[in-house]
Amino acid sequence: MEATLRQVTPPMSPMGTLIQGAVTPSSPAALGLVPGQVVAERYRVEKWLGVGGTSTVYQALDVKKGQRVALKVLAVPHADEAMVTRFRQEVQHAQALEHVNILHVFDVGWDGARHYLTVELLEGRDLRQVLLEGRPSLASALRWLTHATVALEHAHAKGVLHRDVKPGNLFITRTGVLKLMDFGLAKSTHVMGATAQGATLGTPEYMAPEQVMGTGVSPATDLYALGVVAYELFTGQLPFRHAQPVPLMFLHVQEAPVPLRTLRADLPESFEQLVLRLMQKRPEDRFPSATALRVELAKLWPEALKPAG
Repeated sequence: MEATLRQVTPPMSPMGTLIQGAVTPSSPAALGLVPGQVVAERYRVEKWLGVGGTSTVYQALDVKKGQRVALKVLAVPHADEAMVTRFRQEVQHAQALEHVNILHVFDVGWDGARHYLTVELLEGRDLRQVLLEGRPSLASALRWLTHATVALEHAHAKGVLHRDVKPGNLFITRTGVLKLMDFGLAKSTHVMGATAQGATLGTPEYMAPEQVMGTGVSPATDLYALGVVAYELFTGQLPFRHAQPVPLMFLHVQEAPVPLRTLRADLPESFEQLVLRLMQKRPEDRFPSATALRVELAKLWPEALKPAG
């Protein structure tokens, strides 16, 4: 059954700047589309939801199907070819990935004025917002990591690498289901795509060493990023921090993360070992696949469900 849920607007500062870094006007009306406006003679805008680095998201009604969707519009009308290609690539990859833990993409197009895509409408919040409220329980963290792993397992089996796994791209619905979203940097393992020029595209806090160095990505690259997410879930902080993106990226290449139990003494050793293996510098030293990771995550449940104290 297709979801008809609403995505919560991302948190913004008083200056209208998203926590994830995109600067936007404080007034949603200034973002382009207004309620009642129809895109592609099909999607009637109902309200503004949020904005990312290259696109603005609205709640809209698909008048043909009678269902509500999230309408994602490329924020730059005259975007360069590479940006448009990545935007369309998100759809090409995501449409091939039918899975409960992956955001469902419905449509993509150009209505003569703007590039757009439509996806299932989600109600809940992304993991970035959850982490702002504090460290989750071990059981919650393990459940979300398992959902993310299963999503990557499915994508990798289809020959698709995500390349930008991070809390902002992991959405938790009100029913507790995690969905992997935003395949804008995704790359097929079967053919060279349009993002070959952007081997270092990604988010510095979560980039694997090989991604930083541009030496080639693989499923292990996504697993490294998920390891950083796991580190953050279990300790409440990132393994590497720096005010500037380039030095931060090279910390992933050159420095070992502080052992998790140094930051959280009550964390079971098995959890620490799993995360540190995910964050090994050499891809071949990580888990061989998302499937192997899923098997190991399942072994952690007895510890996660132990009563506190």
